[in-house]
Amino acid sequence: MSQEPKTKTSKKENPMLSALKDRIVSELKEAKKQGALSAHNIYDIVHGAVIHSAENLKEVSSEVGAVSREAVSTSVQALEDSAEATRDNIAAAVNGAVDGAVDAEQKIIKKAKKDISNAKASMLEEEKRLSSSVRVALKSTRDAADDFSDEVRKDIKDAAADTKLRMTEMLGITQAAVKVAVKGAIDAGADVSDAVLKITSDATSKALSEGHFSAERARKVSESVLSASVEAAEEAGEYIQEVTSAAAEGVREGLGITVTKTREMMAKSGKEIQGFAAHELQQTKEDLESIGDLFAGTLHKVADRSGKVARNVLNELAEDARKTGSGLRELAADAASEAAEKLKELGAVTLHASEKAAHVVADEAVELGDRMLKVAKGAAVGMWEGARKALNKNTKKKDK
Repeated sequence: MSQEPKTKTSKKENPMLSALKDRIVSELKEAKKQGALSAHNIYDIVHGAVIHSAENLKEVSSEVGAVSREAVSTSVQALEDSAEATRDNIAAAVNGAVDGAVDAEQKIIKKAKKDISNAKASMLEEEKRLSSSVRVALKSTRDAADDFSDEVRKDIKDAAADTKLRMTEMLGITQAAVKVAVKGAIDAGADVSDAVLKITSDATSKALSEGHFSAERARKVSESVLSASVEAAEEAGEYIQEVTSAAAEGVREGLGITVTKTREMMAKSGKEIQGFAAHELQQTKEDLESIGDLFAGTLHKVADRSGKVARNVLNELAEDARKTGSGLRELAADAASEAAEKLKELGAVTLHASEKAAHVVADEAVELGDRMLKVAKGAAVGMWEGARKALNKNTKKKDK
């Protein structure tokens, strides 16, 4: 006759863990009674019990260890009590507990992804409304200029135009606006390089001035500005080398301005790091550290879809940026250092998360590597043992 599992219980046992234990014991007993206590059924019983318990946790990761441990302890004790604690059955219980925890977490992730997807759809709608609101506000500002004298009217319209320039990315017109400006510089024919450098530098820095710095936005804006400039020159059929070189320098300069402003903003922020959460600050630090490679990568990317002249210029500049640097790495290093200091002020554990993760991975690699070797050796021994027995059988048959 089987006995109740001999697991230790505290005076105030967690009701959730108590329910988990009761469910596992009950279902294992019933399976035993029905003559269906197979490894497959043990896995299903433990797996289902863990999922049910883990789904009721507020944060799966924070308490899942207790659930998994209780599930394994209870199921193995129950198997021992019923003389069913074979190697396969124990493995089934362990696998069921771990897979149950993972599946419960994945359900939460799946729901979170769905929520994110819905949020993105909502965000896209809001961005459309935002663009529309910006256009209406700018038009209203220009309309207000008509109420004033010529000089004031011009100042208002110029200010509105400058504001709109700063919002080109928000309005989705960065690339188109740069292309028109560069074509105008080419048509004018004088000081083309200087004009293109100024156009692209301003376009890059102003487009990136809205919102927090991120590598993704920097890549998107840089590529748009550079592509527009090269396309304008290639369509015009002149000044291709000059425009390409100046546009690359302008983008580099615009990125530098953005990196410097990001550093200054972080330096001025107090311990609260206004506008930043710790994880956002950590991401900004990592994005800043990638800016040099990002710039060189953008040059190569635009080169791949450009004509021969622009392609040669961009690839050469990209190689120079990789070998000798573009000045961006130095600026980015200072800004990343500032981010690191702010993370220290926040007491953020994320600062050394990558190093800690590396140590954890190294320890786990040793553990799993040792296990892989044991399994491989065990399999090899099993194969040789089988081969030896087969050989002995064949030898005996021949002797007969």
